[in-house]
Amino acid sequence: MDALPDHILVQCLAWLPPQHQAAARLVCRRFHDLLRHGRALRYSLCRSRLEPWLCVLGGVQENKGHLLAEMYHPLEGRWRSLPAAPSSSCHNVPCVAFDGRLYVVGGFTGRPQMAVYDFEHNVWEEAAAMLEPREAFACGVIEGRIYVAGGLCRHYSTENARLRSAEVYHPEKNSWLRLPPMKEKRSCCASAVAGDKLYVIGGYSTPLILTSVEVFDPREGSWETCSERQEPWIIVGCAAIGPFIYVVGSKFTDMDRLELQVYDTIRGEWEDKGTIPVSKLLHGARCSLWGSAVVAMAGNLYIAGGSSSYDGGGLDSVIVYIPARREWISLPQMRSRRHACAGAVIYL
Repeated sequence: MDALPDHILVQCLAWLPPQHQAAARLVCRRFHDLLRHGRALRYSLCRSRLEPWLCVLGGVQENKGHLLAEMYHPLEGRWRSLPAAPSSSCHNVPCVAFDGRLYVVGGFTGRPQMAVYDFEHNVWEEAAAMLEPREAFACGVIEGRIYVAGGLCRHYSTENARLRSAEVYHPEKNSWLRLPPMKEKRSCCASAVAGDKLYVIGGYSTPLILTSVEVFDPREGSWETCSERQEPWIIVGCAAIGPFIYVVGSKFTDMDRLELQVYDTIRGEWEDKGTIPVSKLLHGARCSLWGSAVVAMAGNLYIAGGSSSYDGGGLDSVIVYIPARREWISLPQMRSRRHACAGAVIYL
């Protein structure tokens, strides 16, 4: 290693997973200097093909107030743990990822805090808090900015607890700005970004289960209502693959029968993809996908975690829907059982 010039050595170090680069700095002064200045990470980000990693965090019982996270690479076929982030809330914490960072916003306590994991430096940091406390809200990234809308605020009266308000976070300024509110109050809604627009689907609005879909266009700075669902649905989560938003949920009258439906954002039409074979995939009729994280990665739909009726705890299972083959498969289990967890995809 001593004989290698810097430009060769930094290419070797670039192949280290980002979460292990901090440990590599302790090997010698030269490693420390190259990694401290981020040269290895910047080189890896400039490679011709960035690789997607699935990150899942939160939703772990009895974890002493720490936000536990882990990440999965399809080619490796195994899970790696990330450093725990101190947090007052470990459940219902929406997260997004971009530019080598993982952002965790809000949470079950309804506090407006935001934590950021920096993969280059292997540390968690605090960022500017939202303007309004909220939980169970819509969240998505468009052109490097984080958009949030709706949700529930425990600080307000029951009548006003559900929100219409929306905000946007500018990373370069570390600040939030208010946006025009949605047309309807809603919490426990699902959200996805398609075509550089934020789609907010379903949710609760006293005393109704909503069937409407609202979409925010940052270029226009306004909300519009899209094609409604024909009947109320309780939604687990959703994710976009191209112009199609895959939604996991069930009818209110049959919550044990989870289904997959697809919303075509171009045509404004819904398509039923059938019942999800939960019992077959999870090897137990008393397991459910409620409280799981729904994420799209590399053209496939990932569903991580869930709930178990055996002991009331979470699940460590991960299942995948492959649209090209219309097939469901199971992946290696996570290291932690999770319920009410969140997920995101980061390219490293």
